[in-house]
Amino acid sequence: MANMFGTYSGRAFTGLVAAFAIGVAVVATCNTVWAVVAGFPLSSLWDDATIFQILIASAPFILLALLGVGARRPWIVALCLTVVFWAFYAYVITRPYEGGGANIGLGILMMFSPLPIAGASLLARDSG
Repeated sequence: MANMFGTYSGRAFTGLVAAFAIGVAVVATCNTVWAVVAGFPLSSLWDDATIFQILIASAPFILLALLGVGARRPWIVALCLTVVFWAFYAYVITRPYEGGGANIGLGILMMFSPLPIAGASLLARDSG
């Protein structure tokens, strides 16, 4: 019998679980920072947009999982870049915003952030 985590389905399952855990951890951390800085109760962390935030944060890891990538380097690259993007997001949302309404530029940046993260992680897979 083959090692479960050595097969594609085992790597994909493990990767999808990790992708979901990473997405939840990133969004929970970012939303906690926002709630503490803004003085909101921690019960306000989860709203209608949270599931989409989790999907955005998880997207590069979901791709790695579905491709069956088991090497560490692509996952580490994706994790480092995800932390950078979401730390920037947390920094911006905790600063006073001079514009009226939503920060559309930040929203667009975060919506498309999985693309360069996934690209860099796939490049890391193919190098050395």
